[in-house]
Amino acid sequence: MVTLEDLDLLRAVYSLGLREGQATTERLATELGAPSEALSQRLDDALSAGLLRQLGRSYALSPSGRSTLKIVMIGGAFEIIHPGHLHTIEQARKLGNTLVVVVATDKTVARNKGREPVTKQDWRVKLVSAVRGVDVGLPGGQGSIYDTLEKVRPDVVALGYDQTHNPADIEAEAKRRGLELSVVRLTSPLPDVKTSKIVSTL
Repeated sequence: MVTLEDLDLLRAVYSLGLREGQATTERLATELGAPSEALSQRLDDALSAGLLRQLGRSYALSPSGRSTLKIVMIGGAFEIIHPGHLHTIEQARKLGNTLVVVVATDKTVARNKGREPVTKQDWRVKLVSAVRGVDVGLPGGQGSIYDTLEKVRPDVVALGYDQTHNPADIEAEAKRRGLELSVVRLTSPLPDVKTSKIVSTL
């Protein structure tokens, strides 16, 4: 049986691998705030349980470890964090046990909104990462949503109530690329709370 402590470790390994390309003992200790001796025992236990595999000085999830996580991915601009964003994050988090928030590039925001973003992408990633319930704040790339899906490999994609993506199209293209996932459309109790409206009042 996987404990909450195991789950925290697996999430940290996944998160560091996604953000930094590897999860070393040193980075895991920082991420988890764990003393090195205690962390070494947890890593040994997870290896023995078949939840992790060791790659030199770093760790990665085994298929068994990966199946323990239910990864949910959402995406957006997140220029100004407002109550609508918090509701979306809370809803998405309930769909799994690991939440990845992909933050659109400055070019994508400018193209979609016809103006420069209020806040640059690196700061938007930092702000989203600080929100409770977010395991990984990830910068979006210049490619398509499917390039990001192949990197994150989520179990669930949660779309905002006003995002234009077609859920059936995403599921079909993901399947064509060897990804098994479901797409969920989220609702909003605050559809009138939008960054564009906040910006227009400043």
